[in-house]
Amino acid sequence: MTEAEWLACEDLEAMLQFLRGKTSDRKLRLFAAESFRHLVRLLPDQRQHRAIEFLEEMAEGTGTMGSRGEAMGNARRALPSQAVMGSGNPTDDPHFVALMLYRELASSSIAVHATTAPAGLMKGAAEQEWQSRLLRDVTGNPFRPVTLDPSWLTPTVTALTRQMYESRDFAAMPILADALQDAGCDNMDILGHCRNEGAHLRGCWVVDLVLGKT
Repeated sequence: MTEAEWLACEDLEAMLQFLRGKTSDRKLRLFAAESFRHLVRLLPDQRQHRAIEFLEEMAEGTGTMGSRGEAMGNARRALPSQAVMGSGNPTDDPHFVALMLYRELASSSIAVHATTAPAGLMKGAAEQEWQSRLLRDVTGNPFRPVTLDPSWLTPTVTALTRQMYESRDFAAMPILADALQDAGCDNMDILGHCRNEGAHLRGCWVVDLVLGKT
């Protein structure tokens, strides 16, 4: 895959294959969790919500094997009826999305089932396009790795970044760009990413740079 292909790609299978060995399991699990959180309207059961939370815990290294087994069992029991399947009416399929959530928990192939879940949506292509942008938010541009000057890590920069990370609210990303610029940052990849209007999530490559996460 070339750099131009990566920046335009919406083939999630190809993107994941390209990323293997180039990004961390943590980032891919955070991407998977956010992908299912975006489909929460089809995952109304609290046991499914807990499964999404556990994907994040696995990413952060706080989830135990016992907790994983419990989350998997509850996600399996929360699977809705397959009544939608084969109904002949084009509609979103909550059973399929929930099944992909369960399989994401059970599988060793990280993020594969998260990227398969849009196949259960009437407008799955739009969801796949959103996921491709989300994946680029996590990884950045693998062809142009960016380093961060420690002098840019002012108390304002680190406090603002940590607050966004903990709250999962990244509305202040443009403010982070201003704070970084005030600290001397002149890297346009970093500043441009903070100021773009795309979605950001835990695992965002700029946020991870500031917090020293991989």
